[in-house]
Amino acid sequence: MGMMKKVFFALCIAPAALFADCNVKGIEKDAPVLCGIAVQGGMLYGEADGWKVYKGKDKISKDGVFVFGLDRDEPEILELKFCSFWSCRPYSYKIKQREYIEQKVNVPQKFVTYSDDVQRRIDAENNAIRAARTGSIEDDWREFMDFSLPQTLKKFPISGVFGSRRVFNGVPRAPHRGLDIAAPKGTPAGSIAAGRVVFAKDTYMAGKTVIVSHGHGVTSSYLHLDTIDVDVGDSVSAGEMVGKIGATGRVSGAHLHLGINWRHVALDPELLMK
Repeated sequence: MGMMKKVFFALCIAPAALFADCNVKGIEKDAPVLCGIAVQGGMLYGEADGWKVYKGKDKISKDGVFVFGLDRDEPEILELKFCSFWSCRPYSYKIKQREYIEQKVNVPQKFVTYSDDVQRRIDAENNAIRAARTGSIEDDWREFMDFSLPQTLKKFPISGVFGSRRVFNGVPRAPHRGLDIAAPKGTPAGSIAAGRVVFAKDTYMAGKTVIVSHGHGVTSSYLHLDTIDVDVGDSVSAGEMVGKIGATGRVSGAHLHLGINWRHVALDPELLMK
């Protein structure tokens, strides 16, 4: 991430003024200053050696580093809890709220109404994707700080944005959870950062899909590929091709759906690659 330098705030140790890009201040005057983007669809992170950090009931820190994503509908007030051996300290942060557009899409009807057999397949594939993302939580590398859209994709227009309310064939569906890049079939799809492939499979809805782990539960996803050119377990470098762009799954034409998730929370790739 160009805006997020490889630096962290050490709770009650390092002054926040040292970190020009780590400027997310809390509501309380003594709140730790965080790194990242405090906007719905954004991501925040930091370092708090000797402290455990919680978002709600979920422990989000590992080995002194904490990372967490902000949902499309994240409430305006975020509450974190920093716990030491002796006690816990709550802090609050303001999250910028967004408005989302509506997008109407026409696709083959088989991707709007499903048979029982197809629904069972979709459920099984969603469970497999969820399991892959769950497994990535234990990865301790920090490549999520270096997201960048590969040069081969920068020249193509954006055809779908994060958070938009999707209407397929007149039927409202779940909001769009990624960024659509209108690149033609056969265009190389490069990984937006170094990482490890945790999922590579042809699925009903997303078509041929690759998911790469970048550490601390942060993953990137490449959907609707024409070919998959990596295997689960492969290490990839930033920009390395994971497949070629296609029109598989529920699509109205060839494009790349690029997704970024923290655990099971979808984030806005446009925010995180700036």
